[in-house]
Amino acid sequence: MTTIELYPDDVHNQRTIRQGHPSDWVNREGGDYDLVVLGGGPGGLVAAMTAAAGGHRVAMTEQRLTGGTCVNFGCTPSKALIRCARAVHDASRGVEFGFRLDAPPQTDFGSVMDRVRRMRSLSSSGDAVEVVEQAGAEVYLGHTRFTAPNTVEVEGRLLRFRKAVIATGSDPVMPPIEGLRTGEYLTNETVFSLTELPARLVVIGGGPLGCELAQAFRRLGSEVDLVSHSRALLPNDEAEVGELIGRLFEQEGLRLHLGFTAVRAGAGRLLVQGPDGTRELPYDALLIATGRKANVEHLDLGAAGVHVARDGVEVDEYLCTSNPDVYAVGDATFPQKFTHAAMATARLCIANALDGAHRPARELVIPHCTYTDPEVAEVGLTPRRARDEGVAIDAYRLELAKVERAFIDGEEEGFGAIYTRSGSGEIAGATLVAAHAGEMISELTLAITNQVPLEALANTVHCYPTQAEVFQRIALQYAGPQSVAVAH
Repeated sequence: MTTIELYPDDVHNQRTIRQGHPSDWVNREGGDYDLVVLGGGPGGLVAAMTAAAGGHRVAMTEQRLTGGTCVNFGCTPSKALIRCARAVHDASRGVEFGFRLDAPPQTDFGSVMDRVRRMRSLSSSGDAVEVVEQAGAEVYLGHTRFTAPNTVEVEGRLLRFRKAVIATGSDPVMPPIEGLRTGEYLTNETVFSLTELPARLVVIGGGPLGCELAQAFRRLGSEVDLVSHSRALLPNDEAEVGELIGRLFEQEGLRLHLGFTAVRAGAGRLLVQGPDGTRELPYDALLIATGRKANVEHLDLGAAGVHVARDGVEVDEYLCTSNPDVYAVGDATFPQKFTHAAMATARLCIANALDGAHRPARELVIPHCTYTDPEVAEVGLTPRRARDEGVAIDAYRLELAKVERAFIDGEEEGFGAIYTRSGSGEIAGATLVAAHAGEMISELTLAITNQVPLEALANTVHCYPTQAEVFQRIALQYAGPQSVAVAH
């Protein structure tokens, strides 16, 4: 059975391992199941527990830690780190709020990382092997592979299934950099093992993970260089979003190298090439954050007749693979590699595979959020997507500085934008850059999912003063003075 190690070997990491991969766990002998779920991350957990709650006999397999990347190496530890960094940053702004510190706030990085590991252990308790078993799914730990169209093997145990779900998640993508050797760089799977703050950190990647961690480490005291082959940060969001975040990063002291590609690393130096030549960046730690790829290479999918494309398992619109008894969810197949996307596709998958729902994945309205400060959230049809799909939209926008709660809180950097299908009030999408964008975008996600028109949003009473008022005020621009709602 796979041996799981987390560093440092402290009480929090020991608890995480006990919960997610007990060293004394003994797998059952195998047998016949209505459903076998490969992977114990968010998608796999939701699939297994949903099916078990429906009265099906379910097995879930996991090679590493239940909870997957999200709890152990992604969402939970990264947001815990970001929260500590934001607290340090807020303390440094005391003069703006009428108080002074005797000295600038000093980061105790050891205590920061202790809290990160403690938060991870608390979060992993909800996804523990024991919890899954209590929910009615039988857990098998170890490497899983297909041996036939309706059979998998886990550490010598054969599990025969009526249906199966591939929910094995994704792994970090490693760019081709001369001289870069394993163990000489960090990824999301190793960065949370740090016990000392890197004096000089180079981050390769300008997407969500790279931006989040670059800002967090800068606020905690590292000198940070961020390298991205794209000429803008967050290139999958609207262009003005990346420009705004980039400007704020530079104000905080991050050094941006946009349009640059890392070509050689070694001896604490990274050589990058870009539009104005080459630059050499010194570092004490190098963090790779250049995207993720589906983790499906070791499943022997050919034995099950499951086709694989460049981006992961091939599925139809109902999440079914080329084997009619095998489905796939989350990062293993879905282009939107978010925890909530994995959970949503898992629920849909179980309805299709076991309940005959026949619902297409295109029905899902999935928002996303990058947890920089301010946060960046988008949902639905944005201008970038509308151009790609040839759909005409109208845009309604308001700067956050015009919303009282935002400037009262000193969080006025950002904006809200709502997009409607051209010539109508049908809400098609939204972009929000705000301190609490991740909390606020759900209102627009609900509106799009339930086809709520923009006029109804204008007539919805919002608490005052809140930053969420930005959406009502935008809606009032569309509804006009005939709306019954009144803006403050």
